[in-house]
Amino acid sequence: MAGSARFPVPDIVRRRAESEGQVGNDWLASLDENLFELEHDWGLTIGQAISGGSTAFVAEATDTAGKSFVIKLPTPGSLIGRQEVTVLAIARGKGYVRLIRQDTARHAMLLEHLGTSLDQHDMPYRNKIDILCSTLLDAWIPVPAGGAFTNGAEKANGLAMAILEKWQELGRPCSQAVLDTALMYCRDRAAAWRPENAVLAHGDPHPANILEVPETGGRQWKFIDPDGLAIEPAYDLGVLLRAWHEGIAGRHAHDIARSHARHLTSRTQVPAEAIWQWGYIERVSTGLHLMELGEMDKGRLFLAAADAIQASS
Repeated sequence: MAGSARFPVPDIVRRRAESEGQVGNDWLASLDENLFELEHDWGLTIGQAISGGSTAFVAEATDTAGKSFVIKLPTPGSLIGRQEVTVLAIARGKGYVRLIRQDTARHAMLLEHLGTSLDQHDMPYRNKIDILCSTLLDAWIPVPAGGAFTNGAEKANGLAMAILEKWQELGRPCSQAVLDTALMYCRDRAAAWRPENAVLAHGDPHPANILEVPETGGRQWKFIDPDGLAIEPAYDLGVLLRAWHEGIAGRHAHDIARSHARHLTSRTQVPAEAIWQWGYIERVSTGLHLMELGEMDKGRLFLAAADAIQASS
C-alpha cells in the first residue's frame, strides 16, 4: 500500500492508474474524496481495499443494518471497451453478481457480497469447467437492442492484430505455424459472425471471475467482471479451453485438446469447431499477453501447448 489516505490504494492498482497518464493520476487524487462521499450518499462504512484485482479499487462495505456489500471503482482506462455496469444491470443477478446501485459520475458500483472464487477451490480443472459451463448457460442472454457491444467480427479482428503485433515485438516466441493457425482461425471466426447467433457473453469467464454464492455449499455460483460482448457462445467456452493444459503434450496433444473441446460441447450443446478455434486463438493470445506483462513462464506454458497441438495435428 502507498500513501497516508484513509483508503490506501493497493500498489498494483496504483501502478495501473499511473500507467493511464493524467486521467489515472486524477482518479487516484480524487479517490479518497469519492469514497468518503459515497459513504455518506449510500449510508455505508467502507473498509480497506481487498487484494486480488489490478484495475479497480475494491473493498467490503457495510450498511447501517450491518449487511455486507462490495464497492468497486474501476480505473478510467479499464473502462474502455468494457460494458460491466450494463451487463450487470441487465442480468439482475441471474448468472452474475447483483448490482445493488451505481454512481455514474464516479463510475462506482455497489455489489452483492459473494464467497470465494473458483480458482481458490482445490478440484480438478474438468470439475471447474463443469461449474463454469453450468453458470454460463444461466448467464447468457440475448443481446439487447441498441447496445454498444464489441461484436464477434470486431473481437476476432482485434485479436488477430494483437497476436501479430505481440509475436513480432516479443521476438517470435512461438512457431510460424502456430501464428498462421491462430490468424487463420481469427479470419474464420470473423467471417462466421452473425448477429442472430450472438449472445451477450461474459468475455473473460475464467475461474478467478466466478464466485461461490454463500450458504449454497458450492451448488450456486455467479460471475463477476464481465466485459460484455455481442458474440457467439463459443467464444466464452474458448476462454475456458485456453487454460485446459492437462495432457496437452507429445504426439497425442492434438487429440486430447480436441476431446476437451468436445467435453465443452457435451455440457453446452455449442458446436465444437467454433469452441476449438476460439480456444486456440485465446491460447496464443493469452500466452503472448502474459509474456508482454513479464510473466514469461506462464506465457510459455500457453504457447507450448499451442505448439504441441500444432505439431501433433
